Amino acid sequence: MAPTDRDPWLLTPGPLTTSVATKEAMLHDWGSRDEEFINTDERVRNRLLDIAEAVETHVCVPIQGSGTFTVEGTIGTLLPREGKALVLINGAYGKRIVRIIDYLGRDCVSLET
Repeated sequence: MAPTDRDPWLLTPGPLTTSVATKEAMLHDWGSRDEEFINTDERVRNRLLDIAEAVETHVCVPIQGSGTFTVEGTIGTLLPREGKALVLINGAYGKRIVRIIDYLGRDCVSLET
C-alpha cells in the first residue's frame, strides 16, 4: 500500500507502513487456546529453533509486546545479576537499553558513537 497525501508518515520503530494484505490478515481474532493458533505457534517456534540449529538444546518462547518489552525480558533473563553488558549507543534506543539495565540492577559499560 503506497502512502497517500492524507496518510501520516510516522518515523518510529515498528510496523507502521503496513500493507493492506497484512492489515486484512490481522482482522482475524485468534484465541490463545484455539487449536489453529496453538498449531501455528508451535510451527513458528520449531522453525526458529531449526534456523538457530538449537532444536536439541533450547526452547523458543515468543513474547508479545514492543521492542523495549522484549529487550527488558531478554536482559532480565540472560544477563546474570553479577554479569556485565556492553551497550553500543548510536541513538535513543541504546540509551533506553542502558536505563533498562540500570533499572534491573545489572552492570554495564556503554560506548556512544
